[in-house]
Amino acid sequence: MPPSAKETEFAQDQGFPSVNGSRRRQPPPKLKKPVPHYRHLVRWNKDKTPESVEEQQMNQDLATLRHIMDLFLNSRMAEAEAMLAQGVVPVGEGLPIPGAAGAGAGAATTTTASEKAAEATAISNNNKDDASSVTSSSAPSTTPSSANKDEKSEKKSASQSSSTGSSKKGGSKEVRSMYFELAKGIIQGLRALVTFDPFEIEAGMKAFEMAIKTADKQRKGSMLGLGSVKAVGSFVVGTIGAGSFKGMTRVQKHAELIYAESTILRSLLSVLYHLDVWMVVEECINLRHAFTIIQGLKSFMDSAESDLKNGKSIDHYQIDEHLVSGVTLSYSLYNIIISFLPDILVKMLQFIGFPSDRDWGMALLSACGDWDPMAPPETAKEHAERLASSANDGIRRQFCDMVPIIFQVIVSSFIPMNHIDLNYAQMINDYNLERYPDSPFFLFFKGRHLQVTSRLDEAVATYKSVQVEEPRWHQLGHIFVFEELMIAMMQNDHDKACENSRQLLKESRWSKCCFRYLTAVTGYERGDQGEKKKIDNLMEKVEGGMQKVAGMNLFFENFCARKSKRYMKEGHLLLPSYDFMLLWNTYDMMPPKVLQKALENISTEVRRLQALLPAKMKDRESQPLAAKDQTIEAFAGGMLGGMFSNKNAIIKDSKVADYENFYDDYCLAFFLQGLVAYHTAFFPEETFNKEMCNLAIESFETVFRYAPLMKDDTYTYYFAHYYKAKIWIHQGRLDEAQTRFKYLLGLSNTTLIGLPGLVGGKGKNSLELFVLLKVHSGLLDIETARVAAANGGASLHGSSIRSDSIRSSK
Repeated sequence: MPPSAKETEFAQDQGFPSVNGSRRRQPPPKLKKPVPHYRHLVRWNKDKTPESVEEQQMNQDLATLRHIMDLFLNSRMAEAEAMLAQGVVPVGEGLPIPGAAGAGAGAATTTTASEKAAEATAISNNNKDDASSVTSSSAPSTTPSSANKDEKSEKKSASQSSSTGSSKKGGSKEVRSMYFELAKGIIQGLRALVTFDPFEIEAGMKAFEMAIKTADKQRKGSMLGLGSVKAVGSFVVGTIGAGSFKGMTRVQKHAELIYAESTILRSLLSVLYHLDVWMVVEECINLRHAFTIIQGLKSFMDSAESDLKNGKSIDHYQIDEHLVSGVTLSYSLYNIIISFLPDILVKMLQFIGFPSDRDWGMALLSACGDWDPMAPPETAKEHAERLASSANDGIRRQFCDMVPIIFQVIVSSFIPMNHIDLNYAQMINDYNLERYPDSPFFLFFKGRHLQVTSRLDEAVATYKSVQVEEPRWHQLGHIFVFEELMIAMMQNDHDKACENSRQLLKESRWSKCCFRYLTAVTGYERGDQGEKKKIDNLMEKVEGGMQKVAGMNLFFENFCARKSKRYMKEGHLLLPSYDFMLLWNTYDMMPPKVLQKALENISTEVRRLQALLPAKMKDRESQPLAAKDQTIEAFAGGMLGGMFSNKNAIIKDSKVADYENFYDDYCLAFFLQGLVAYHTAFFPEETFNKEMCNLAIESFETVFRYAPLMKDDTYTYYFAHYYKAKIWIHQGRLDEAQTRFKYLLGLSNTTLIGLPGLVGGKGKNSLELFVLLKVHSGLLDIETARVAAANGGASLHGSSIRSDSIRSSK
């Protein structure tokens, strides 16, 4: 029988802890395999042997690029882009300032490059051109894995004594560096993401194509790509062995890495640009080809680590901090991202050789920065040594730090994750803020940390402190405006929310569909009848602003489009701000005072709707909740049938005059009431609130009772199941929770993937993917809870993580 048809009465007084556990600071995971510390393998030119011109050029490029990246991260984008646009200074044409000769010199550059950068900065202040003017590496579009005969001939004839490529242009030589081209691609790709402009995306693709071509000229001859044939071959055969990399020069290893990285990044932009499902398939082949290179480099470093442990010298392998941070970042991301996919897809990808171990991937990134969540707080001396360490100067080191922070303070807000430790994320972020105090990136992470720990006012103050003055990066500032909008909606500040949504609609290109809807609903919530015509016009345009990614509509845009249709049809919406906030999981961030205010507002609507409920339906509420005739779960095996014994009578008795979608709103109101009550009952590190827990259960069961009568908002039914299963996890009823999750995943149905459709509704709901991701994470929660129970309970007692108290502001 389906879960709700045969469950016993909920034991409300048993199993709950007196004080809620923390979802913000959890024990680190127990890893299935050891984590390598590749940063200890850095051994290059220990004996100061003379370097080739090719290697000297790469060292100089890396030193200059390190300085450029420091400028960019510290909100000096114009200077960084100007220096990058000036291109490479060949070895010998400019005198390196101290430290430029070493690849680890963080802020070093050449005198000539600095002078040119200063000149270019002055020019750029008067010339605000489009994205392609800065990305001087843009070239005609080609496939990432293609290398035609002309390119091979050019490579064979190119000088092997330089790490840069040359091309004739107006009688002069334009020198290219593979690292400079990669940096141009990354900056242009980031601009494409913050603007979501097709022209910017295309420019980013072309920039990565130039990086691919430039790196390809520096690869070892036997490793040359053979276009699609090579990509398909590597897809079938698997990875490249470690021995292939042992015979390479240091520059050739870097060329392989950049070739793979550029292929990956170009493929991701291609999926956004072409909006075609078939393009996804083609790019998957390119991603597999890139992975063979990354896997081979990892195998090479594993072999070097084994040699080091056995007392052998590894100096001749010429491993530097830039190679270490690059391989660490790429291989970790493959592990982490694939782990978020549904189980059936993960197994398919593992079958063809892709890795999937999120905890191990996170630990590998931590090892790159020598971070340990269980280590005692650093002394002043240790902290100074960390800041001064050359091992921290890997060109990709800051990205290795960003990924754990992003997953802890951003991704975990949308998809519940295990082993969250926000203090640990804060420790990493504080270190980077010390290096880059004006960085919009690390300041954003600081604001998000405050936000997800329910310190909303402090988060707003942090967001307001960020100034993105460079016009070309104005869109980056919209991230902060959007977060302020979400906080204003949480705090029921409709005026501020309306102001921010209007700014985003006017200036941002991210999602016109979403911003039109938000501008309309925040104006609607203010209740100003003088704005009704504007709200109506915006609602009519919501659906027209939808866009596709990889041939599919975005789930939150589907949501906005369906709600706008409802408004145009009925002229009203129920609690639209609280409804929309479900998509951004803001209820996890609300402090108790804000939750209490939300409960008051929602309960007011609950009482209003209860007054409209037909009397005959109220009489039916006294009957026990049963699958037979009160819910849509009518058949064995968990199938949702919608067949109850007195169906026609119920439908006749349920009608509400002039309110076609009454039961959609009725179930939505009760679900939101249950959701807020759930978060109040289990607020982290606070006393368990039994009264609120009971209210949540009763509210969810009301949703189950009236779900057969819903027409559109069927997502409330699935979310109600999800949160009731979460209550069972808190209570320790893991088997029941697992049964409920599997029921939602459809594993007991004839469909393997996808939620079962409600007969009264229209099949799939607009938040189906969102529900599935949460349920997938819920199953991991159960697994973690079982392991903890088997070990006698896990806690952070006695651990020495930096533990300034994470408590909410009440």
